[in-house]
Amino acid sequence: MKADAPRELILLPSLKARKGSEGRLVLTQKYLDGAGEYARTWPGPVTSLVNLETRPGIDMDQVETELEHPTSKLELRPGDIGTLTTRLEQAAIVLAHLSSYEAETAALCHRTGVPIVFTSEYTPRTEIQIINASTPNPLRRLRRKFYIQGVERRRRQMLRDHATGLQCSGTPTYDLYNSIAPNPMLFFDNRVPAADIIDDGALKAKCAQMASGAPLRLVFGGRITAMKGVLELPRVAKALDRHGVPYQMDIYGSGDLEKALRREIAQAALSDRVALHPPMDFRSGWIPLLKRQADLFVCCHPQGDPSSTYPEVMSCGVPIAGYANEAFAGIVRESGAGWSVPMRDATALAAQIARLHGDRGALQDMARLGRGFAQDHCFEATFEKRTRHLIRASRLAEAEKPLHIA
Repeated sequence: MKADAPRELILLPSLKARKGSEGRLVLTQKYLDGAGEYARTWPGPVTSLVNLETRPGIDMDQVETELEHPTSKLELRPGDIGTLTTRLEQAAIVLAHLSSYEAETAALCHRTGVPIVFTSEYTPRTEIQIINASTPNPLRRLRRKFYIQGVERRRRQMLRDHATGLQCSGTPTYDLYNSIAPNPMLFFDNRVPAADIIDDGALKAKCAQMASGAPLRLVFGGRITAMKGVLELPRVAKALDRHGVPYQMDIYGSGDLEKALRREIAQAALSDRVALHPPMDFRSGWIPLLKRQADLFVCCHPQGDPSSTYPEVMSCGVPIAGYANEAFAGIVRESGAGWSVPMRDATALAAQIARLHGDRGALQDMARLGRGFAQDHCFEATFEKRTRHLIRASRLAEAEKPLHIA
């Protein structure tokens, strides 16, 4: 390997940047944290090539940043394929989202000998579930489902013909693609660093609260949208009332279904025990709240989004009861923690919570088991694993050394 061989990791995120009020780029803190963690573990420069978006963003953690970010570099992605080819030829490896949008990028990397690894999150099944949840117009819903079929054919072709590797966020796409993709790996997205995982003392205090028999402290956090199944939560609460379970349910987030959710809560006379709160800062608000004030996370996601919510909640000693979408079912399978019930069965979910009210020992056991899973898949460990995978697939000299992926 030549001394001047390419050493740069180039990231091609699906997330688009926006121009901020001061002319700088606006991205999510979550993305910047991830790029920064790559920069900490990758033996060379790390650069994100980002596209611009003109529509306002809806993410809760948007921040404005310089192109020369303290931990990694940002560049606007070249708009023409020739300039993009010249830029990517400087990379030791390219990491891109598995999207038909990147088909031409994958082909040019293959032609020029630049390794490209893809990341994947959604299976066609999950994409169709999202369409069903968020697209009320039946004709538009049908068109979008046909479109997904064509996209899936192109994704599979990209994996077979051009990919050097695949990183799967959650079990659904790993189960789907590991037999056709070269060098597949499974990871669980998680923003909680090791230092923020609930410690033994706080977990012991949480378990003592669970054992006390006090009303269950139920919680949900996320976007208040159809994709997250938030209108199922009042149905679960009403079913809990029928079981005679004492509880307090706190919902955190914002989104287009806020008014509808408040109306459902009021009409069902749940306002004294079901409350909707604005979203909180992730590290200074949400994580401490989960550690102190939550016994069980109630998750009614009607689709298999491999949400980072699952390991993040578990890192706080909070078990999860939810619908058996393919992502949560995979988490339960891999971790041994949590309880799943059939999709959109609020009655079954309430019955499971009622059983936990009567078996506080099971709740404590799952809190401990979930914490252990989250420790194994904390923020730093996850990115170190992903970086080792990239090094092995890259043009770096380090790639010639055997790497053992945990």
